Amino acid sequence: MQEIHHYDIVVIGSGPAGEKAAMQASKLKKQVALIEKSPHLGGASLHTGTIPSKSLRETVMHLTLLRQQTHGINISFKDNLTTKELMYRKEIVIQDQENSLRRNLEKNHITVLEGIPRFQSATMLEITPADGSEKYEITADYTIIATGSSPRKPKWAPFDNECVFDSDTILDIKHLPKKVTIIGAGVIGCEYASIFSKIGIRVNLIARDRNVLPFVDRQIAENLMYQMRNQRVTLRLGEIVEDIEKINADEIHVKLESQKILPCSTVLVAAGRFANSGGLNLDKVGVELGNNGLIKTNENFQTDQPNIYAVGDVIGFPGLASTSMSQARIAVLHAFGQLESEKMPKDLPLGIWTIPAVSMVGKTEEELTDACIPYEIGIAHFKEISRAHIMGEEEGILKLLFDPETLKILGIHIIGPHASELIHLGHSVMFYEGTIQYFMNTVFNSPTLDEAYRIAAFNGMNRLDHESL
Repeated sequence: MQEIHHYDIVVIGSGPAGEKAAMQASKLKKQVALIEKSPHLGGASLHTGTIPSKSLRETVMHLTLLRQQTHGINISFKDNLTTKELMYRKEIVIQDQENSLRRNLEKNHITVLEGIPRFQSATMLEITPADGSEKYEITADYTIIATGSSPRKPKWAPFDNECVFDSDTILDIKHLPKKVTIIGAGVIGCEYASIFSKIGIRVNLIARDRNVLPFVDRQIAENLMYQMRNQRVTLRLGEIVEDIEKINADEIHVKLESQKILPCSTVLVAAGRFANSGGLNLDKVGVELGNNGLIKTNENFQTDQPNIYAVGDVIGFPGLASTSMSQARIAVLHAFGQLESEKMPKDLPLGIWTIPAVSMVGKTEEELTDACIPYEIGIAHFKEISRAHIMGEEEGILKLLFDPETLKILGIHIIGPHASELIHLGHSVMFYEGTIQYFMNTVFNSPTLDEAYRIAAFNGMNRLDHESL
């Protein structure tokens, strides 16, 4: 009989959450095993989700900027760009990132096990190797589930990966379509709508709600909708899809409950995701699941079984790589009794890679209003910033929400170029309970986009009619 190997902690899944959990545990000098069912490390984030889509976005952004008659230089490109040409950078990035991940795991003495795990008890896992060899068992004091999520595939959508795609397969499209219908106006739907429209593809974006991105500050979401419309995205808000009919190889009809028929050549269904929690045998160890297979956890990401944790997409919103990694770190520190020594951020930044990008941290106006918390607003428009003029990107807003008495920051919301980078300065000030006076007193390099913080802070103070101004 094969010897049962024991680990201090086992991590299931090698995406951002799994990688962070394994690395954090190794830094605590623990014996760590990382289980991955695929021969490729990095999870959906690296191979089908975050990294590929952002690589495509970056390519599209560069092409768009070069196509503009910026700085008086007229540069033209061929009109028949192929998908392969647009995806060239993606393959390089994925390979480099996976190689880097393997090196880091090896350097930190993390054991990588390839196979499919199933819980036999709260401390024992059975591994079915991917190569078909004999099953074996391992034990661990703690287990962290970081198996991610997969696109939800409604029964009414005839997925064929030729005309009808989900968010994991859309980047495998062979030819760039002339017209795309995107079903779902969440993060993924809005990101792809922005990307496709920027390269001249006509886009229908269907949303069940009357707004896109319902968790985003309304002013920011409305600004995004305005800019998407300027990019010739047709927003179909408050609409429900009834059927998708393939007419021929080049034409599909998307039928709505309102009796509208939307002809197009390609459909992307971005109607949410479900957790990859099936097959783990979780019911055997008493781990409770919610809707869409999401694993229920407490504030420390513990499941109903105290020595089993779950982090990342498998537990639901926000399901972003950055927040997943933070959750993983908290889970590991809590498991080994190190959490109290760490000051963890209460609010985590969220980044949405639309064009323009959206990023936020803290409370929205709507949340503060519902909670009856008084606040004031400070706004900077990117058209006021010389750096934005130089870049040729003047559309955008940086919005500070702050306490009118203490001046402490309650929320930061940005739409515009490099929003996902800009948010970090504001988040740092929030984390250390700073006030908007920090931005008024700080000397910013000029010209930089960071100057928006100073403009927004002064704008907010002016609204208070402060005696010092």
